Amino acid sequence: MKTPIYIVLLLVIFLAYKSHAADRGKFAQGYYLDSTQHKIEGLICFDGTDCESFLFKKDLGEKAVKINVNQCSKFGIGEHQYETISQIDFVTIIRKRHISKAFAELLESGNVKLYKIGLALSSMDAAHKVTTTVTELSDNTAGGNMSGYLRKARVYYYVRRDGEDKYTRVESRKSKFKAQMEDYLKDKPEIVALLKNNKNYNFNNIEVIIHSYNRGLPENK
Repeated sequence: MKTPIYIVLLLVIFLAYKSHAADRGKFAQGYYLDSTQHKIEGLICFDGTDCESFLFKKDLGEKAVKINVNQCSKFGIGEHQYETISQIDFVTIIRKRHISKAFAELLESGNVKLYKIGLALSSMDAAHKVTTTVTELSDNTAGGNMSGYLRKARVYYYVRRDGEDKYTRVESRKSKFKAQMEDYLKDKPEIVALLKNNKNYNFNNIEVIIHSYNRGLPENK
């Protein structure tokens, strides 16, 4: 009886994965700078999971063209601004994936810049997740929802201080995050004190932390 369960689960998982890829078709008004820094306005489709390219067209009636990181240094969609950053590593399910150049959303500018990158689940990652999880689901009557995993965006944050030539990936694990940020932001003792003593100064609020570092803490009224 296990074989049919495996087949059904595999079909559901990979159909969900392909469906996610097919959903990337929403365009919004924006612009990008080409390799000569010429500003080109039009419609951009970028869902944040492909950090190396986006789709562009002048209007909805045209065929979309793919613009990659070697053709564009910066683009914007509404209030969201994206820049290219280089030489970064992602830690995926079973491997480290190096990307020489990627689009990243600039969330905070100042002495320390904060960037956010989304990474789509690759076929290799999906295959590994299937082979390691299907067995568990088939043997567990409680089951689970793998399509939710495949649709869940993985987000990574990077920081870089003015003068640094390297982008530092922000650790998401609680055991590493505080120690990393306490060291990286050590020139602002008031921020370090909050990292040590305030439980809300955690990975989920990295944008607020970097903003406070760059702009200063709000005054108590």
